[in-house]
Amino acid sequence: MICSAVKRLRFIRPYPSRSDSTLKWAHFRGARQFFYGPGTWYWPDGAFSSHLAAGEIALICAGDSTFSFIHVGDATQATVAALTAPADLYNVVDSQPARLAEWLPAYADWIVYSLPPCLDEEKALSLMGVESVYYQNSLTGADNRKAREILGLDLRQLPWLKG
Repeated sequence: MICSAVKRLRFIRPYPSRSDSTLKWAHFRGARQFFYGPGTWYWPDGAFSSHLAAGEIALICAGDSTFSFIHVGDATQATVAALTAPADLYNVVDSQPARLAEWLPAYADWIVYSLPPCLDEEKALSLMGVESVYYQNSLTGADNRKAREILGLDLRQLPWLKG
């Protein structure tokens, strides 16, 4: 269920990609991939962990968004493979799309922080704004089947959702 005040938004960003020797434009709809690993937002010493430790993260409504993560090492592997692959659009994400309500408590446990509090929609809108409510309840995740098959990716599991 999507929080009632949030409309189904679509963010479309132009992103240049290489096809032979020409430049083409690809469009990515929605925020569907999130990097994790050393030097990223989602890592024990990353910004997300700092915000979690400071009590600045809350679970909004049901946390129904489905997130697709990608380790920076796997993204590098995919980039190299794409140099010789057919020109196309690939969803380069891991094979574990996960609902926020599932991965956020696991992440907090992984970095040994307290579980973030839950906020209802009204309180979240006043404190954090419509974007926060949207990102926590409207993302759909991505399917990486084509990228795995064509690029031959061997992707890692999220360390906070292992086992």
